[in-house]
Amino acid sequence: MARVHDEIPRETVSAFNRRRVQPLNQQLPATAKWLASIPTEIQPLALAQKFPRIANNLARLWQDRVALHDYLDDLVVDRRGGRQGFPPEVHSELLVLRDYCQGRYSGATPPG
Repeated sequence: MARVHDEIPRETVSAFNRRRVQPLNQQLPATAKWLASIPTEIQPLALAQKFPRIANNLARLWQDRVALHDYLDDLVVDRRGGRQGFPPEVHSELLVLRDYCQGRYSGATPPG
């Protein structure tokens, strides 16, 4: 039985793969500014280093409380089951950030 890729010329598959937009997996300048704008004890530095794409999304959503809340919940809560999850330090940073955004972190004013 032939696989799908066996039926398509290699040049076509290669061109298709080059055209697909890959998510940017490096920290954007706006993300660095966002990190600097939030209290030091809240800054998710391990997340920004290990998962810059996620940090970029958080920076982009920072002023949209509803979207930010939903995104943070999607990151922290496994609704699909069986996900590997984040390293402990990154998971902890996400929980602190979520608490901060929901006004449950003492001594800091949440965004928006």
